[in-house]
Amino acid sequence: MSKRNTPPLRSSGINTIQINAAREMHAQTVRARRMPMPTSGITTPSVQPTAAPATPPRHICNNPNNPQCLHCGSVIIPSPRATLPLEDNPSISINDWTISSRKKPILNSQELDIWENEKLKGLTLPEMIFGNNYIRIENSKQHWSIEFNALDALKEVQLQDSGIRVAYSNDWINSKKRQNSTNGAQRFTNDVNDDSLNIIHKYDWTYTTRYKGTESSPESKFRLDNDQKLPLDKLAVHDKILFYDDMILFEDELADNGISILNVKIRVMNERLLLLSRFFLRVDDVLVRVYDTRIYVEFDENVVIRESKEFEGKYQDVLAKHRLSQSHDPKAALRDSNWVAQNTPMIKRQCEIIQF
Repeated sequence: MSKRNTPPLRSSGINTIQINAAREMHAQTVRARRMPMPTSGITTPSVQPTAAPATPPRHICNNPNNPQCLHCGSVIIPSPRATLPLEDNPSISINDWTISSRKKPILNSQELDIWENEKLKGLTLPEMIFGNNYIRIENSKQHWSIEFNALDALKEVQLQDSGIRVAYSNDWINSKKRQNSTNGAQRFTNDVNDDSLNIIHKYDWTYTTRYKGTESSPESKFRLDNDQKLPLDKLAVHDKILFYDDMILFEDELADNGISILNVKIRVMNERLLLLSRFFLRVDDVLVRVYDTRIYVEFDENVVIRESKEFEGKYQDVLAKHRLSQSHDPKAALRDSNWVAQNTPMIKRQCEIIQF
């Protein structure tokens, strides 16, 4: 009887040691994620802590897309829904005050046609318009509100020549003069102006606007009081921000000759709010301009302060203040509206107040 030679058994699969090591690694990961537990083995009778009386909530958050803050002081940051068209419309209420905002994409071609042919006749529209965006501050008891939106801001753009020219405009006009002279035109004069160069559609191409908000009442309730100042001491307190939003209303790059942009941002704390509407203009090698409007509201006192400031200066003068730094990009500061406002002369200030 022959003896059958059986081949030795081959190990297949993952080694047992490797399996155990993987299990241990997984267990360590799970333990690291667990909350630490008390190590003492001595048990003590549980004592229910005495809860402090609940303070009635001061604010109510109305945000359809983000979870409710449950009056914990969490920041409400608008975030668009994953639907088309993108839109977000959060709000917050404190006492008689309600602050709301809306964000949507830029105007589509159909909306642009309506704006250009019906709402803003005579104005060539900026490159980007967020025409459905707004920030609104409302007092329900007084039936008063103020809103910041793109349409009303663009309505204050002048439909006439601003007188501002790009840096190379003089060279271009001079070249036209030389061309006419070289051609031997008998009626050539040295008086080449906008009319002779066929500039027939005149408007402020920088889109400069002194927009200070749209009030709900036909007549403004603000009373001029230039002695008033924003309470910087209260604004310097590090209060929790309950509501925050920041949005662009319109923007144009002026055919690569600078920037013209209107931006609005707001922050709401437990006792007050501060809104900043800023128009920033930079025409390269010509000028810089910043128009700021700040709205301050004290909720308990029902006081509204509106402060407007205008800053303007020559491009090279403002640039010279930054050339002292060691920056590799000396013009970088001129793209920062905060730096420009701090380093440009203020030419006008106005303060108004409402006391409900």
